[in-house]
Amino acid sequence: MKVIPAGLVPHLRRFGLSGVAAVALIVLMIFGVNPITLISGKTAPPPPPTSITGVPKGAGTAAEFAAYPKVVAGEAEVVWRGFFRLTSMKFEAPELVTGQGQSVFGCGLAGKDLTVAYCPADNHIYVDVAAYRALRDRLPLGADYALAHLVAEAYGQYAQRATGQFDNLQAIRASGDERAIVGLEKQLDAQAQCHAALWTAAAGIASLAEDAGVQAALANVEARRAAAIRPETRRDVFPVLLTRASAESRKLWYSRGFAIPAAGTCRIEKIAAEGVL
Repeated sequence: MKVIPAGLVPHLRRFGLSGVAAVALIVLMIFGVNPITLISGKTAPPPPPTSITGVPKGAGTAAEFAAYPKVVAGEAEVVWRGFFRLTSMKFEAPELVTGQGQSVFGCGLAGKDLTVAYCPADNHIYVDVAAYRALRDRLPLGADYALAHLVAEAYGQYAQRATGQFDNLQAIRASGDERAIVGLEKQLDAQAQCHAALWTAAAGIASLAEDAGVQAALANVEARRAAAIRPETRRDVFPVLLTRASAESRKLWYSRGFAIPAAGTCRIEKIAAEGVL
């Protein structure tokens, strides 16, 4: 009985057994067959979800909606760990807390319609999953990446805390110079948009500044935040309460961060030098 088909004999003589085996492996891979699966009989596990592949499908389940912010947070954490390593600064990862409803928020903000909020006092990022689902119902085309942007923005606010920007704001508040206070708050808001863009670029997502659906969803969140938050006496720094920069300034600095995704692009000194409306 012939073990080797007659048609393969000339190829074996020319390339040897290892050469033919290598060609066979390449052919298998071209047709999407994992050679390891054939050898071991075990299938490879699927790759972990990303901010692109992890978007809840269709109506989604509560678990899927709760999982998506964590996927984005994982990507944002990788980005900031890299930047902090370059500056030899210690990275203390914010803790992401998800919950169903407005009671999830810390920092004395429980009961407010915020969707996502970062609390510098406890270094937590809070996500109201019910608000996320409701946003998806209202604006299905842009809600997912809008939520992702808000989580990435919160990581940028963590970076502001870690680099002393909120301490600087507190010092200016103590001076009582209202114009300087509002000016720095707007600069910090513009910087947070620039920081969020660093995640967008790293995630391989097109600029969200040009996505009408995402911008409509973000505007919806901001409107609901404004309605939920009444003017309060400034004590602790809550990023969600800071004076917002103009839409033009937010878009400008987001675009800068997306075009050159490096932490130095978003330095507060650069933003202050150019002025923020």
